[in-house]
Amino acid sequence: MSSKIKSVVSIVTLLFILPNLISQNQAQQVSNNSIAAFYVFGDSYVDPGNNDYINSTAKSNFPPYGIDFLNQIATGRFSNGKLIADFFASFLGFENYSYVPYLAPNFTIQSQRAVGFASAGTGFDNRTAALLNVIPMSMQLEYFREYKARLASTIGQEGADNLTTNAVFLVNCAVNDFVNTFYGAGHALLPAGTTIGQYEDFVLQLLQEFIQGLVGLGARRIAVSGVPLFGCWPYVITLHSSNLANALVTRACNDTLNAVGNDYNMKVQAALSSQQNSSANIGLKLAYFDIYTPMLNIRRNPAVFGIDVTNKGCCGTGLLELGPLCNSLSALCANRVEYEFFDSVHPTQTTASIIVNANVAAINSITS
Repeated sequence: MSSKIKSVVSIVTLLFILPNLISQNQAQQVSNNSIAAFYVFGDSYVDPGNNDYINSTAKSNFPPYGIDFLNQIATGRFSNGKLIADFFASFLGFENYSYVPYLAPNFTIQSQRAVGFASAGTGFDNRTAALLNVIPMSMQLEYFREYKARLASTIGQEGADNLTTNAVFLVNCAVNDFVNTFYGAGHALLPAGTTIGQYEDFVLQLLQEFIQGLVGLGARRIAVSGVPLFGCWPYVITLHSSNLANALVTRACNDTLNAVGNDYNMKVQAALSSQQNSSANIGLKLAYFDIYTPMLNIRRNPAVFGIDVTNKGCCGTGLLELGPLCNSLSALCANRVEYEFFDSVHPTQTTASIIVNANVAAINSITS
């Protein structure tokens, strides 16, 4: 990457480093399996608004975010409407719009069963979280430990253990480690000479340790995502193009970064398979939740999904805006359902529903 591109990435990083397609029959299919709760950990693709309550610029609790959400409320979700986790929760049979942030002041331990601990801008690498002062994955795990202790104080330890055992967990993280740390402002914090392969292995190790932490707290049904097709993010195309014409006009994806994502995702799948085999005796069920492939399919055949625009976001110019740069003064596309991205990084709720719908088999594999 040229020094010019790195400098631009660093500047934007500091600013923000940042239609339900699921049928009722599908939702009922899973809810019949008595899923007791749904817990989510990760980054902005699944943060329901925890960053609203911390001292960070990585927020989206203002218009036009939430324009297609219930009552057009900007909850802190980085979307025009629902997130992947919202559709996932509905698929599991939880009430619509029931997925809530753990840090919300009005959070009640007994009534909430679809809970998000995620934090926009975070990664498995603590250096990634530090770039925007967001919640590290290690702290998200501690919040869940705290949640379970609070739960045990209300329904007893056995009740809390049973709830955890019969819950589904979603872990969606790592893309910020690559975009914001290895290829961004955080690269200077890495040991000199660190290769991308070495960094992939480092992030993978942290993921495996995180899963073990969940298992230690009683989790037995865990869906784990890889990274999205981040070489096709509008933001990445703008900042990681080798020439101005592609950055502004042609808008082709960055194949090098997509190859990194694919390589990491293959490692994740192999690690999950190995971990599943070694932990079968405790009833652990692991599933790979694929975000990369659905986004690749959209990029290749957008019309099949009713999408018309894939290379820029709906907000502002669509080339760079996200977080504070996507605000009430920004221009907005006329037909959001035809856009893959709402801002320059985050999917529209249309895309989120497509992604979850593509993972039905994976979800069923850990809920049956």
